[in-house]
Amino acid sequence: MLLLEHCILHTFAVTFALFFVLLCAELANGQNVNPDPSLITCDSNVGKFYTLNESLDCDFENGIAISTNNTVINLNNSSILGPGYLNPYTGVLISNKENVTLKGNGIVGHFQIGVYINNSKNVDISVVNFTGNEISIYVVNSSGILIDDNQFYTNTAGIKFYTIGDSVISNNAFDSNDISSISLFGSHDNIINDNLISSSLNGILVDIKSTNTTLNSNHFTRSFGVDINIGNGGKFDEINNLISNNTCSISIPETLCR
Repeated sequence: MLLLEHCILHTFAVTFALFFVLLCAELANGQNVNPDPSLITCDSNVGKFYTLNESLDCDFENGIAISTNNTVINLNNSSILGPGYLNPYTGVLISNKENVTLKGNGIVGHFQIGVYINNSKNVDISVVNFTGNEISIYVVNSSGILIDDNQFYTNTAGIKFYTIGDSVISNNAFDSNDISSISLFGSHDNIINDNLISSSLNGILVDIKSTNTTLNSNHFTRSFGVDINIGNGGKFDEINNLISNNTCSISIPETLCR
C-alpha cells in the first residue's frame, strides 16, 4: 500500500511539473494560457497577450476594448468587422492605457472608428489593413503613437490626430480615403515620413495650430485635391523648414512638392 501511494504521489508530481513547464513556455511565448477563441467575442475587454484564433463579425456591436497596460493583440490573419461606418461602433478601443501593441496581419473594417486611442501613451499599430471605416485611426490627447506598415483603403478618413505629440506615421499605404489620408489638429513634434498616398481630397492636412511637424519623403499619386495642405493657407512659417523630399503635384502653400 505504501509503495502504491508513493507511485501515485510521484506520478502527480511529474504531471504537475510538466504542466508548470508548459504553462511557463506559453507565457514566455506571449500567448494566452487558454487560447480558446470563445474567450473573446464582440464587445469584450481584452488584456495582456492575446492572439485571435478566429475573426469577429460584430453585428451592431463594438469590437474589443483594451483593459490593461502592457498589452499585445495579434490579429493572426483574422478580422474584426463591424456593421458599417454609418453605425456608431468602434473596432478597437484603447483608453487611458500605456504600452499597447496591435499587430497583424489582419483587418479592422466597417466601423465608424476602426481604432480609437484616447489619453494613452506608447501605442504601436502595424501590419493592419483598415478598410470601409469612416475614420480608421482616431487619436486624441495621446503621445508616443507609432503607426507603421499598415494599409488604408476606401475609408472616409485614414488617420486623424487631435492634440498628439511625439508620434510617428511612417511606411503606410493609403488609397481612396475620400476626405483625407492623414490629418493633424493642434498636434506637436510629430513625424510623417515614407508614406504612399493616392486619391484623397487632402493627402496630408496639418492645421495652423500644429507645430514642429516633419514631413519627409512621402509619395503622392492620382491626386484629385491637395497633396500637402499646411495651415489651409494660413500663416505657418515655423513648419516650412521641416518639409522635404515629398513627391507630389499640388500643395498649400505652393512649392512644397518636388
